[in-house]
Amino acid sequence: MQVERFDPFDGGLGISLSTRVGSMVYTSGMVGFDGATGTVPDDLEAEIRLAFANLENILTDAGTSFEHVVDSTNFLVGDPAVVYPVFQKVRSEIFAGHLPASASVFVQALVAPECHCEMKLVAVVPD
Repeated sequence: MQVERFDPFDGGLGISLSTRVGSMVYTSGMVGFDGATGTVPDDLEAEIRLAFANLENILTDAGTSFEHVVDSTNFLVGDPAVVYPVFQKVRSEIFAGHLPASASVFVQALVAPECHCEMKLVAVVPD
């Protein structure tokens, strides 16, 4: 089976942003980092929305979309009573009508310490 890696940075990040094996796409963890400005939004909801927008771009490049996501792993940082409701609000909008399997965990920190959310997805490429 052929393995396709999506690495627009030619190894500069040390990872592929996604890997496609057959009809399955596996994304790397993605945060709400704005590549144009080199910053993370100060607003939590804006940060989470940007992380989803970054993931949407990766899925589109791989030939799929949020509608075809089957699994989501979510790493969150901060006060669960503050962070999780905002995350869940945005996530529910993104996956309205097609909720994937999911696991969310709170961790002490992410590699990008200014971030509060990192997500990785598994999606199917439709026929």
